[in-house]
Amino acid sequence: MNSDKMNSREYREMLIDEVKKFPVLYDTRHENHRDIDVRDRCWMEISERLGVNCEILKREWKILRDSLRQSLKKSKDTTKSGQPLKDDIKIDEEEVQTDPDPECPEPWESGNTDQDDSLDLFFASICQSVRRLPKKYQNMIKRQVLESLLVVEENYEMENAENKK
Repeated sequence: MNSDKMNSREYREMLIDEVKKFPVLYDTRHENHRDIDVRDRCWMEISERLGVNCEILKREWKILRDSLRQSLKKSKDTTKSGQPLKDDIKIDEEEVQTDPDPECPEPWESGNTDQDDSLDLFFASICQSVRRLPKKYQNMIKRQVLESLLVVEENYEMENAENKK
């Protein structure tokens, strides 16, 4: 699916319709919600149906979920009682779990959307560069990035533990 279609309202609605079929992806009370393998199989099935890489689908779903959360928060602060909220896509609050995924903590959440946008742009540009490489080198880069991230996260956790003492 090309990027123009992926940004379309129709694509987002198709993604929502597919995710609706798998409550395990958005219902934190679902018995298998914490089972990553079960959720990954669901994402793979959605990926096959829509013809889009499952990592891209997960990212798009997170964007939709976060947009809904932000919209709901904004509507509580800015709309008068009884006024409908104008949305591009009508999404029922129960269709999308608005609580953050407990397995995806956001410890460095800054609240600065400009900084978040620059980080997204940075990783998107890295992604484009890595995609041009053969699979062997893609795997090497993924492994090195993951190792670097793990080292930094461990250091961050140790610093926090030391600061709490």
